[in-house]
Amino acid sequence: MNPDALTIYESWDLTLPALPPRSRLYCLEPVGVGTVYIESLTGYIARLAEAHGVHTRTLVVRELVPLLGRKHLSRLADNSLTAFWSKDTRALNGTQTLARDWVLTLERLTLRHDLRFLTLLTWANVLPPGGLLRPTRVWCPACYQEWHTTGQVVYEPLLWALAVVIACPYHGRRLRSQCSYLDCRHTLSLLAARSRPGHCSRCERWLGDAAEPMADEILSDNELQRQTWVVEAVGELLVAALTLPTAPQRERIAAAISACITHLTGGNMTALARTLPVSPVTLNTWQRGKQLPQIDSLLLLCDRLGILPLRFLTEGSGVSMLVRMPAPLLPHQPQQPKVPRRPFDTDGVRRALEAVLAADETPPPAMRQVARRLGYPHSGLHHRFPDLCRNISARYLAYRKDRSQQRKQRLFDEIRQAVTQVGEQGLYPSANRVAQCLSLPGFIRHPEARAVWHETLQQQGWTLQPRR
Repeated sequence: MNPDALTIYESWDLTLPALPPRSRLYCLEPVGVGTVYIESLTGYIARLAEAHGVHTRTLVVRELVPLLGRKHLSRLADNSLTAFWSKDTRALNGTQTLARDWVLTLERLTLRHDLRFLTLLTWANVLPPGGLLRPTRVWCPACYQEWHTTGQVVYEPLLWALAVVIACPYHGRRLRSQCSYLDCRHTLSLLAARSRPGHCSRCERWLGDAAEPMADEILSDNELQRQTWVVEAVGELLVAALTLPTAPQRERIAAAISACITHLTGGNMTALARTLPVSPVTLNTWQRGKQLPQIDSLLLLCDRLGILPLRFLTEGSGVSMLVRMPAPLLPHQPQQPKVPRRPFDTDGVRRALEAVLAADETPPPAMRQVARRLGYPHSGLHHRFPDLCRNISARYLAYRKDRSQQRKQRLFDEIRQAVTQVGEQGLYPSANRVAQCLSLPGFIRHPEARAVWHETLQQQGWTLQPRR
């Protein structure tokens, strides 16, 4: 071997590869995109918080609120954020400005471009917000349990947020609207400070259940058939949102209504209104494009026509060619059979009310809750058994008052500890700083809470500073 020979090695490309942009939050993929059971935006936010290992409130306050341009949500010392959790969260899944702003903010932070499909923004021009979304969270415990058992992602489908969907056709049961644990029994917000998919946002326990449905969750054959059609109808809208070339316009509804009046009733608006049933005035406002039919009226109209809402909303006047009705006039809606009046069992109800008073139930039930258990109106029970009803109500109110006092004392202790904690950090224990340490920040505005705050400041040698 020649020692003077040179060895030639392959050349290396030292050019650094182009790195894709990095997102502020995890680029978490939504569940069920392109299917009927696509995830809701509120459920996605809860899953995103869980993926980061923080409470939903922490994610919302520290990452989302500063970019939303809604400064009132960042003031912890008032009730703005509390009102948002209880009243405004359902709008996040809807068709209005709040949903659009949250989608844009989340897409900016996650660098995703498909989060608008987790809402009904695609249908904003044709679906009015009234009656569209339910105010509280509902779920199918069997779905939760099945997803958990099979190792699937537990999430909140957008379908469950729609007011017209009241059941899970897959498991043939009504959706549950209250935590099933007897010491909780709360209705839940669609998005709460401690939201977690599949868990109660109040007691934080698992909501899945593979057991047989309770008596009030069992559907009749007619109800199951109706809900199956409703899920198919609205599910088609959710799936089609991903592939529509353009958003549907409200003018198509007016054209479709005009076609129905002409094709089905020969121009007789009153005859068509009678079959829906709506007033001719309402039908006239739909035809002229002054108003839009709410989703329940839209589904009823499409049911009468024998089509699904997607065709009605996207094909406009061509809907008359799709109507599969043998007669020129739509049939009347059949009358619902009258339920026979239930006889009042005076002795049985008296014994039941006495048993409620004798039982050591914690928490004691309210009188209206007892009336629902017995299946009688509250006013009727109070009229027949005023003393028993007053005693049940008095015991419940005493319990509520005692719990309120305990809660106040706990919050007073939190205020005292917060003043000490903030002072040890070398900072003045202002109302805003103390509020950030409380489990209920808005409580600092309560007159008694401010009195405890003032008293604690004086005890620890602080001088009350005037508001700026």
